[in-house]
Amino acid sequence: EIKTYDKSPDNLLGVEDETVEYKWKFKLPAGFQSSPNFTHLCQLKSVGGMYESIPMYTLTARKGNPDRLELRYSETDKQVTLAQTELAPLVDTWLEVTQTITYSESGAYAIEIKKVSDQTVLFSYANDGMVNWRPDAIFVRPKWGIYRSLINVQNLRDEMVLFADFSITEIEQ
Repeated sequence: EIKTYDKSPDNLLGVEDETVEYKWKFKLPAGFQSSPNFTHLCQLKSVGGMYESIPMYTLTARKGNPDRLELRYSETDKQVTLAQTELAPLVDTWLEVTQTITYSESGAYAIEIKKVSDQTVLFSYANDGMVNWRPDAIFVRPKWGIYRSLINVQNLRDEMVLFADFSITEIEQ
């Protein structure tokens, strides 16, 4: 798991009324198996306040027919799926993610996932009317890695997700 935390430099922590661009690359291996419950790859989580245990944004893979990648969102304590796409085109290829968020009660959020090889956009979502700041939050931290439910272990195998080229940039407004 790769994440920022309270002792990270200030420029790595999302704070209220700030716009941040997160960029990174990742690769899911051939034959990647998702959990039917969840297989989180990236999250933006508030630190502090009553909703800090549930991430604001989650990029998760989910076993289904077909397997899919979901963008999940939670304003408070209830998660909803904002967008999803079939997982197969995202497997066994390097992907570049650009995620831009304005941390405020009337914030904006956008994500784009492209194939590194030819810059084909495989997934995108944008919304300028999101609640992206939670009451009593101190900061928001990004988190990358593979975190999945083990409830249906018969559907899983050991997996390795490759990550590379992380950047966190505060955008001047």
